[in-house]
Parts: sequence; structure tokens; C-alpha cells
Amino acid sequence: MAPELLRGEEYDFSVDYFALGVTLYEMIAARGPFRARGEKVENKELKQRVLSEAVKYPDKFSQASKDFCEALLEKDPEKRLGFRDGTCDGLRANPLFKDINWRQLEAGMLTPPFVPDSRTVYAKNIQDVGAFSTVKGVAFDKADAEFFQEFATGSCSIPWQEEMIETGVFAELNVWRSDGQIHLGVYCPDRSLARITFVGGGCPDMHRGGDGTHGVSPWGRLGSRGTLEILGSEGLSVAFCL
Repeated sequence: MAPELLRGEEYDFSVDYFALGVTLYEMIAARGPFRARGEKVENKELKQRVLSEAVKYPDKFSQASKDFCEALLEKDPEKRLGFRDGTCDGLRANPLFKDINWRQLEAGMLTPPFVPDSRTVYAKNIQDVGAFSTVKGVAFDKADAEFFQEFATGSCSIPWQEEMIETGVFAELNVWRSDGQIHLGVYCPDRSLARITFVGGGCPDMHRGGDGTHGVSPWGRLGSRGTLEILGSEGLSVAFCL
């Protein structure tokens, strides 16, 4: 629990980001931030540690992950990283997430680094599975189903599609731009993309010069932002990542 909860103070969404920090710490260190692995601590002692003791970070943490955890586990909610001024932009801008396209992530367009196999048991001991409680006999009514649809489960509901278009998010996620070109930020997040516009028939002759410079046939020229433009009138566009 976040320090402000333990002190009985008023709280906001910031407590959830403290919990996120605890979860991230546990995922990296394989133990909680306020007690050693296997250590049994009385609630009173654990409360005191959360309120006053500094968190120690083992060598498993990179500097970026340590800085991120420290910002989330900040005891002062006014200084804690998280929901600020109606957004989470500060969290998204953290160096730990520099390679993540958040719009694509929310839309389910990114491939996760690890996809668990539903047929595989990942517990070290099969008996560990039994430690998790199983809830049975729960019935969902219409209100529950409607509420569940609001969650980002990977399914793209019609209301969400409409909201994407109205807010302009669709334009950010759409692979194809209105001019028929590939959207650089979506198709190739690292922006190492070359565009070739073909003319008529035939195949343009592309080569790299002996002095290290790039060259093309008389059909084309190097365009701005690292694009290769093959001149002509038909305007068929092809894009690929280098």
C-alpha cells in the first residue's frame, strides 16, 4: 500500500502508480521492495518500512529501470511519477519506454516480447498452481458485459473505432496516408524507411557509388528525409524498411 494510504490521508490515482512500482520491482528483483525474499515481517514493521525506509536496488536493475522504479516508489505523492494534469505523458516519456509507440500499443498493433503458451505450465513446481484460488459460479449480466467491453482487451469495439476517428488517433495508426504513401511512424517505427515511386514499366536501376554515396538511374533522384524518388507520372508507391 502507498504511504498516504497507510497514514490514512486522502489519496488519488497516484496510489496505483506506487503499486505499479512495487509490481515492477518484484518482476525484476524476484522479491518485494520492502522485505527480503522469504522474510516474514509483522504488519507494523512492514508499515514502518514503507513509510520511512529507502528502497535498496540489487544489481539486476539497469540504471533506467532503477530510476523509473524510484520515481514510482516516491513516498511523497506530489513528487511521484504517474498521472499528472490529466495525462500520463511524464510516464510515457520515461527513457525506459523510448522505443514504444504508445498509440500502437493501445491499439494492439505491437508484438509482445513474450507470448505465453496456454498449454505450458511455467511454475517451477506444479503444486504452486494450486496456491491460486479459483472462483466459480460467477454469472455476468448485461451491465457487466457492457462494462467489460470498455477494457482494452485487444478487441476493437465499434464505439472505440468511432472515438479513434473523432479524436484523430486513427490518422496516427493508419498505415496508409491519404496520399497513398506509407505512414513512416506506423510502418517503420525507427523511421529507416525508403520510398520508391515507380514510373510506367521496367525496373529502376539503383546502386551505391564507389565513394560511398548513393546513386540511381536517370529515372530517379534522392529525395528529402532519406527517401528515394523514381521520377515519372504514374505514381505507384512502394515502401520498405532498410
